[in-house]
Amino acid sequence: MTGLPAWLMERRAARVALLALLFPLPLALVISAAIAVLITNVKGWRPALADCGLALLLLLVLATMAGTGWLELGVGAALTWLLAIFLGLLRSQLSLTLAVQAAVLLGVAAAVGFTLWIQDPQAYWERVLTDLTQRAASAGLAVGPADLVPGAAQVMTGMMSASAVTSSVVALFLGSAWSGTIDGREFGSDFRALRMGRMLSLATAGAALLLLTGQRGMADDLLLVFASGFVLQGLSVMHWHGTERQWPRLWSLALYLPMALLPAVAVLELLGLAIVGLVDNLYDLRRNGREVV
Repeated sequence: MTGLPAWLMERRAARVALLALLFPLPLALVISAAIAVLITNVKGWRPALADCGLALLLLLVLATMAGTGWLELGVGAALTWLLAIFLGLLRSQLSLTLAVQAAVLLGVAAAVGFTLWIQDPQAYWERVLTDLTQRAASAGLAVGPADLVPGAAQVMTGMMSASAVTSSVVALFLGSAWSGTIDGREFGSDFRALRMGRMLSLATAGAALLLLTGQRGMADDLLLVFASGFVLQGLSVMHWHGTERQWPRLWSLALYLPMALLPAVAVLELLGLAIVGLVDNLYDLRRNGREVV
């Protein structure tokens, strides 16, 4: 075995330390979860649980020494790593498609559960966003007009849930790609076969019907979460065609670079990818594609 993933698999202390040290960092949190997926795919869920347990202890010790909120940090790390292990287990034992479907459904459950718990999520997010806006303004940071807060609060539950789905799936993809360099299981072919399935299409249609019942807030939240899954399927369709039709190697830059640099373009691209994914789910834009329910 060669490369960094193989090196980590041979050194338990190193991977435990990376799990703990990367988690508190905003962007590196996904890398920490990806390492948990890697361990699950290569060594199994029991060693992954043991490693994450040791990493959790190390993280709590470091948080206590630094005087930060160890409880919130510990709960967040435990939930993140448990989800990563669960998705990694689904991918290693069953399929990448099933793991992504499960992530989307968990995002839906989180959005519904949060709404039932808070009861008035828009009022909750209005308070949170107003507080953040006031703090930013007092620090001299430019913020948008205050009248944008109610509109943002209306979809904040869905945006947070969709963001959680996306970050967990990115960690799943990274961990699966890394483990493929060790066990020989190709990630690319699994990704190009990704499909949300008819059941999620029906669930999306059901969420859209909520718009007719006056449940606009819930409908918006659920549609945002389902859209995150169909964006992934749209990307899968693009990569399938790029491989099958042998597009120029730099074609992916034309897709991802504007998305990363231009927010307005990113919104349009994500909407287009979600539409492509939904259409593919219904009519199969890929030859020899297999439907997964």
